[in-house]
Amino acid sequence: MKEFNDIVKDIKNKTFKPIYTFDGEEPYYIDLLTNLFENSALESHEKDFNQTIFYGKDTEWTDVVNECRSYPSFAEKRLVIIKEATQMKDFVKLESYFENPSASTILVIAYKYKKLDGRSKSTTLLKKKGVYATSDKLKDYQISPWILSYCKEHKIKINATNAELLATYLGTDLQKIVNELEKVSINIKEGDEITEELIERYIGISKDYNIFQYPTALFEKDAERSFKIANYFMANVKEHPLIVVTATLYAQFSKLYQYHYVSHLQQGEIASALKIGPYFVKDYMSASKKYNLTQTINAIHLIREYNLNAVGMNVARNDIDLLKEMTAKILAL
Repeated sequence: MKEFNDIVKDIKNKTFKPIYTFDGEEPYYIDLLTNLFENSALESHEKDFNQTIFYGKDTEWTDVVNECRSYPSFAEKRLVIIKEATQMKDFVKLESYFENPSASTILVIAYKYKKLDGRSKSTTLLKKKGVYATSDKLKDYQISPWILSYCKEHKIKINATNAELLATYLGTDLQKIVNELEKVSINIKEGDEITEELIERYIGISKDYNIFQYPTALFEKDAERSFKIANYFMANVKEHPLIVVTATLYAQFSKLYQYHYVSHLQQGEIASALKIGPYFVKDYMSASKKYNLTQTINAIHLIREYNLNAVGMNVARNDIDLLKEMTAKILAL
């Protein structure tokens, strides 16, 4: 959310707009900003008489308007927050208030998991009369840079490889990622780096046998390490189902396929084309020497075939046999 820092500055400086609306599919920033308003917009002694929190499902639009139109008691501002606003049945009826909001009230609307209709009069008014910010879900390739940025901002040391490891395992749920980072950081001294060993100890991701190391071993055509990781997956099928392994592998070999067509470009341009950090370009450069374009295409076809097998198409064998077979065939290319 690009407006995040500006909104935080508003709260810190106590320079408020009459309405703040946060919508979008990514709840992390919406929750963070809503909590900041709840905890910091008013002084502690002002909250009892001037802060009201509504929950969309149980809220009547008239109650919101009445609270917003009320004058603050022994304070300059009132704070009215609508949480879970997506569940408010008559939300559109607040338009009359949006047209002429009270200058002495801060209305915060947390419209999580959805976007407001950009064509509606309500949305037009919210943008015109206050601050409107959308929190979009990040793409897979954006998670690793986000982790690096978050860690830098919070003075947590972590390298690009371990950020990518966390991104691969934890997915796109930002709150989950933050929770796991906090789990590690509270157990280390200030200034210490989050290492593979710490990730394994506190988050449970094996530093040697993980879904991030598996494609790396195959890229290097390191048969011993590839089969060691595959055997680990086979012994822990519930944590490492074949469908997840093939999906991750497909993504990596697809990037290698792209690399073959952009290898003549500068490092930054390659990173942009592949949607990876510049520090990972060398991995694809090295892999391209092990798998030429034809071999890469054949690997992708193999992975797609085993992905179909993983969902039960064209085969009746179990994941254990299939993973071992796929590993051998890719290494043989």
